[in-house]
Amino acid sequence: MDYLEIISVAGLGGILGSFITTAFQYHWNHKSYVTSRNFEEKKEAYIGLLDSYHKAAIEPSDRASKEFAFWQMRCDLVAPSHVRAAIQNIVDTNENRDKRYIAHENLKEELRKDLSVSK
Repeated sequence: MDYLEIISVAGLGGILGSFITTAFQYHWNHKSYVTSRNFEEKKEAYIGLLDSYHKAAIEPSDRASKEFAFWQMRCDLVAPSHVRAAIQNIVDTNENRDKRYIAHENLKEELRKDLSVSK
């Protein structure tokens, strides 16, 4: 091999290496962005749900119920099934104080688990 062939092969290897590095960085950055966006969307929906849940508890009204239903729908869009089930359990136990306490604790546990927040 002469020097020109060595330089050409080295240049081709460098270009290929740069392409692979760029593709990997794009994939990694995109995955990180999607993960961050999903976390923020869930966090916003869960905070809205908890805020409306609090308002409905301290000042029960038709408006408070509708606001809770709105945030429940937002959570339906972003939450996994175990969180949606815990939210529905809150609704289903509205008339039973003992069951509501259990549902309340379960909701907190499921939200923590979904957001990967420790107790």
